[in-house]
Parts: sequence; C-alpha cells; structure tokens
Amino acid sequence: MSRVHPPANCPPANCPPGTADASWSPRRWAALAVLLAAGFMDLLDTTIVNVAIPSIRADINASYAVVQWFIAGYLLAVAVTLITGGRLGDLYGRKRVFLCGVIGFGIMSLSCGLAPTPMFLVITRVLQGACAAVMITQILSVIQVSFPREEQRKALALYSSIAGVAVMSGPLMAGVILNVLDLGWRWIFLINVPVSVVVTFAALAIVPESRSKEARQLDLGGVALVSTGLFALVFGIIQGRELGWPAWVFAMMATAVPLFAFFAHYERRKEARGGSPLVSMALFRDRSFSAGLVVMLVFFSGIVGFFLAFTIFLQLGLGYTPLQSALTTFPSSVGLVVASQASTRLAPRLGRSVLAAGALMMVAAQAGLALIVHLHGDHLTPWDVRPVIFVFGLGMGLILPSLADVIIAGVHERNAGAASAVLNTGMQVGNAVGVAIIGVILFSVIGSHAGRSAANVAPQISRQLTALEVPATARESAIQAFQVCFTDSSRQEDPAAVPASCRGNQAGQLPGAVQQKIHTVLTTAATEARKDNFAAAIQRALLYEVGVFLATTGLLFLLPRAMRPKVAKADGSLREVAAELR
Repeated sequence: MSRVHPPANCPPANCPPGTADASWSPRRWAALAVLLAAGFMDLLDTTIVNVAIPSIRADINASYAVVQWFIAGYLLAVAVTLITGGRLGDLYGRKRVFLCGVIGFGIMSLSCGLAPTPMFLVITRVLQGACAAVMITQILSVIQVSFPREEQRKALALYSSIAGVAVMSGPLMAGVILNVLDLGWRWIFLINVPVSVVVTFAALAIVPESRSKEARQLDLGGVALVSTGLFALVFGIIQGRELGWPAWVFAMMATAVPLFAFFAHYERRKEARGGSPLVSMALFRDRSFSAGLVVMLVFFSGIVGFFLAFTIFLQLGLGYTPLQSALTTFPSSVGLVVASQASTRLAPRLGRSVLAAGALMMVAAQAGLALIVHLHGDHLTPWDVRPVIFVFGLGMGLILPSLADVIIAGVHERNAGAASAVLNTGMQVGNAVGVAIIGVILFSVIGSHAGRSAANVAPQISRQLTALEVPATARESAIQAFQVCFTDSSRQEDPAAVPASCRGNQAGQLPGAVQQKIHTVLTTAATEARKDNFAAAIQRALLYEVGVFLATTGLLFLLPRAMRPKVAKADGSLREVAAELR
C-alpha cells in the first residue's frame, strides 16, 4: 500500500489540523509492528548467540579462532553494509529492500542452524550479518517517511524500547533454549526461520512502499570508499586484541581517517555536480544529527560492552548458568520499558535534561555495581545486583526513545535511508569500540591479577593440606605448582587450552587416596581464585563504564536544549518546524 500524499505546499509534519491524519497510510502502526518484529529478531540474535558459544564449540569442534570470527564476522558485515543498505532502500524501495533483507536473514539463519562444519558456519554467519544490515536500516527510514511528525516520537520510542528489550532478552532466550528446553544450540538460529516467514508475508500485505524521489543511482564510488574505511576501522577494533595489537593493526585503523575524509570530499563534490551521493553531507550540517551521532557513538560504546562483560563475569567467574545469568540482568529490561514511557512524555517539555538525568542514573548504577562487587566479591548473589541493574535500565529508558527522535528530527525525506544507515552504523561502531575496550580491560586484568588471586587462596590450601597430613615439602610444592598453573591458565588466549604447567603431578608419589584429596582441595581453591580474579576484573571494567556515561552526560549538552517542535498556526500558515536551539 503506498502513502497518500498531503496537499501541495503542506509538509506532512506541518499540515493544518485535520489534514495530516487523512494523508498517511491508515495501516502505518500495523506496518510498524511488522518492522519492529524484524528488528527484534535481529537484535535478539545478536546477543543470544554469545551465550551459546560453549555449546557450539563442543558440538562442531570449532577452534577458538573460528569462534572469534563467528562473532566478529557478523559485526563486521553489519557495520560495512549498513550505509549501502540504507541507500538501496532510497533507490529501489524501502519495502522491497526490507523484504530482501528479511528473506536473506531467514535463509542464512537456516544455513547457520544446519551448518555441518565450523567454516560453513562462519561464512553463513557473515552473510546473515549483511542481510541483517539491509533489513534493519529500513526501519528508521520507514518511520521517518510513513508517520506525521507528531507521531514519529511515539514510533521512535517504541523502536528504541523494543531494541533495548531485545538486546537484553537474548541471554534469557538462550537460557530457556539451552537449559530449560534442552534443544541444543542449532535452535538459536532455527527459531528465526518461522519468524522470517511470518514477517515476510505480513510485510507484503501491510508495509507501504516508499523511496526517495531524488536518488537516481547507487553511488558505487561512495560505497567502495565508506566500506573500505569501515572495514579498516572495525576489523582493527574487533581483532586487535586477539592478534596482540601488532603495528599493522594500528596502521590499518589509521588508514580509516583519510578514507573517511576523502569519502566526505567525494560525496560533497558529487552532490555539488547534481549527482546522487551515497550520503548527503548536508546531514552533518544539522546540529541535532551531528551532535546526536557523537552521543550515540559514545553511549553505545558502554551498553553492549557492559552486558557482555557482566555476563562473562557471572558465567565464567561465578559459575552461573546462562539462565541464571539472564535472570540476574533481566530487571534492566523492565526498567527500560518503564522509563521509556516516561521519557516520551517528559522529553517534549524538559528536552535534553531528561537525557542527562538518564545518563546520570546510569553513572550511579555502574558506580553502585562496582561497590557491590567490591563488598561482596565471590559471594555475590543475584539479589545483590538486581536493584542496581533495574536503575541502570531506567537510565537507558530515559535516553533511548528521545535520543533517536532528536537525531532524525530535522532530516529531509530524501535522505531518510542514508540518515538511518549512518545512525545504525554509529551504533555498530560504538558497540565494536566498547566491546573491544571492555575486552582489553577485562582480560588484561584477569591475566595480571591472577597471581594475586592465587596467592590469596594459598593459605586456605596450606591449612587444608596440613589437615590431610601432607608432608611440608609436598605441600609447598603443590601450592607453588598451583599458583603457576592458575596464573598461566588465566593468561591463555584460548580458555580451553591446558598450559604445560598444569599437566604435571602436583602430589608427587603420595598414595592415590591422598592424591585425590589434594586434587579436590586444589580444584576448590581454583574456583575461589577464579571468582576473586573475575571480581577484580569486572570492577575495573565498571570504572570504564562510569567514565563512558559521564562523558555521555557532558556530550548531551551539545544537543538542542528543547526538542519539542514549534506548532503551525491555526489558520494554516506554516512556520519552519525545527528544534529550539536555545
């Protein structure tokens, strides 16, 4: 169904009362539900997979390097494809391109679920990421061109809320599939297939078609430049730590700067000559868009990284199951939904103050979480952190709906696809940066603090071995060997690998029954040392999170103070609708 256009000289956002309602598709809210279902599927898939990694490795005998590319390849494909996908929607029809993305995502999900080998799984996962980018970049575009201005805020709030809930529900869904239903990791992907089928048929029947009237052809030069630049940047960010940060990785990331600069110059010249650029540089002359994009980059560098790091802490550090871990962090989803409703009502009146309040709540939550981990350490329980996690979700809920609104508020319809793609690319790059930095902090501290954690449990080992009447020489030898083994294990790039220092017989020539008791003592001590080590690491990571959200708070003041558009005069004469820049 195509949109009915409003009367001449009447921008849809500014039509006199009684006009706008009649000039837009009556099925636009049903269409939004279809789009959000696809967005939910993609974002759920992004986080649900992380929990299934151990099961995937065990089932198809995947190496650690393959697992890394299984995750990184998806993120890389999404980041590189988003801007091109947005422009394809402008050119060939957003509904048509959305459907191609949904169908491709479903096919690749089926292929992932049936993957016979690790390499096949990596390839299909990368293609799944490319299809996801083509699919999700149409969502904000369709909202921008299919809803009158007064309804866009509510539509964007729904989009942001659904996105936040999807990201945080992934681990819960994985826990249900793996722990409760015991279906196996392949169903992590196979559940996307029926959803893709339903979304495809619903989109065919309900979603209106739209495209830019001014875009004429795909800017292949722009595609090549921006894709190469994004690849150089995101590949370096994702793989740098895994490769040990060699010099060529830094050089590769550095090349992204001149590539992006040349891309901007190329696009500006192309537009000046009357061509159809991939991204109009006019987008960045809008203060709300440019400042909001910077906020988005910084803000999202803390969101996904936090949940990944905290999930690792709970599962690998404290030994939680996927379901227990998900239930521990799920209150953030509840807080996000609750605060999103308040944000849509308060933001038009209070403007950026609402966003700043949300960022400060997130700062307080992360600082409080660091303090709780410090106080409780390895004795942390889910209810120790759930109230703070709920407050963290409240902060997110105050920011997400209104942030998306203010960023695209002044974007012209002809650039809706490009703006949506740039925004989503900013999110993905922010995610990649945050995950990389969190990974460096978390695993660096795990490696450097391991010796101290092993030393902390040494007195406990000594007391228990003394009670078993282990000779002093064997006791000291066992403790020393334990400390070396634990430290080496903590510094391994591949956690499944067993270092040489852990393969010896630490009990010497003692009787078998005594050796078994010593083994039990050392296993228990290793568990306690691991908890202590991960507690130290997550505290350092949480300090980084505090810094991210403090920076977000400051950057929010680059946005316009008020975000409520001015209203047209009742007699039908129109003012320029823009956010107040006071």
